Amino acid sequence: MILTRSIFRKKPGLPPGSLVYTRDPVQDYVSIQLVQYTEEDVSSSEESSVDAMLKKLDKNKVNWININGLHNVSVIESIGKHFDIHPLVLEDILHTEHMPKLDHHDNYVFLTLKMLRHDNKQGISQEHVSMLLGNHYLITFQEKDGDVFDAIREGLNNGTGRLRRRKADYLFYRLLDTIVDHYYLLTDALEDNLEELEELLLEQRLDGISEQLLTGKKKMIFLRRNIIPLREEMRKLKQEDILLIEENTMSFFGDVFDHLMHLSNTLEGLRDLITSLMELQMAANSNRMNIVMKTLTIFAAIFMPLTFIAGVYGMNFHRMPELEWHWGYPVVLLAMVLVAGSMVFYMKFKKWL
Repeated sequence: MILTRSIFRKKPGLPPGSLVYTRDPVQDYVSIQLVQYTEEDVSSSEESSVDAMLKKLDKNKVNWININGLHNVSVIESIGKHFDIHPLVLEDILHTEHMPKLDHHDNYVFLTLKMLRHDNKQGISQEHVSMLLGNHYLITFQEKDGDVFDAIREGLNNGTGRLRRRKADYLFYRLLDTIVDHYYLLTDALEDNLEELEELLLEQRLDGISEQLLTGKKKMIFLRRNIIPLREEMRKLKQEDILLIEENTMSFFGDVFDHLMHLSNTLEGLRDLITSLMELQMAANSNRMNIVMKTLTIFAAIFMPLTFIAGVYGMNFHRMPELEWHWGYPVVLLAMVLVAGSMVFYMKFKKWL
């Protein structure tokens, strides 16, 4: 089962740039996390308000601002006012059903996409995530606490890898790459599930197979709806000259585009596989129905002459000579057995059985 869509709560007719969170709040508070780092050191803190966080910003460091909780529109509005974010961009941050999108402005780059994770209860859980890349900062907007970025935080704290030696654009790439890597986990799980369904179909174990195939098809459509638009946005990013992204970092975004291309091709293959499995399931159901009808037809054919004999001797006419014959009953039963046996032999001879 896939996480169901939220109810679209923005009223028709509102002017462009109206800030309305379009989903029920998934947590009742907003947390503001600030991570600041240079090559030499790193610090992290939980801030009580937007103003307290803004006072700590340091242009000589990379500032990663992580906002968890989008239902408090005033928080988003305050951040937008300080960093001079366009109202339409702020609207997209709160529009949880928005398709993946990348916008390049003079002083920032905006990306919105879905963070997808495997959920044992729901199959796939989704979270609307947006990123704002500026000259010395990166702002991430999430709907709730908990994400897939723990490895990145650990790398920052330990000072391993390139993270602390690079600017905010490289952190932007790493977050995006981590989200895309989790898409692989979902497509791999879906592929494994379809292979199991294929084995069940070949073994003619059809109970509940239709529902599982339909669920797999819905998951595939859901993944396509999130991956393919993001792929096109990454294609656009490769073709643009963005000053906020250094040239040596842009090649990493090309690698993300390659991953998305591979995922898209995988989903195309899974779509063909689901179509083939559905056709196989329909053929298997038809074959099973044919076997049932064949069995019923054979029984009907065998009992038809027996019913005829029983009907003749069940008419109870007074002058039927066989009715008073001493051996009449066993002879008729024997005749019925012989007729039934000869029909079964004939059907086996014709390879109908």
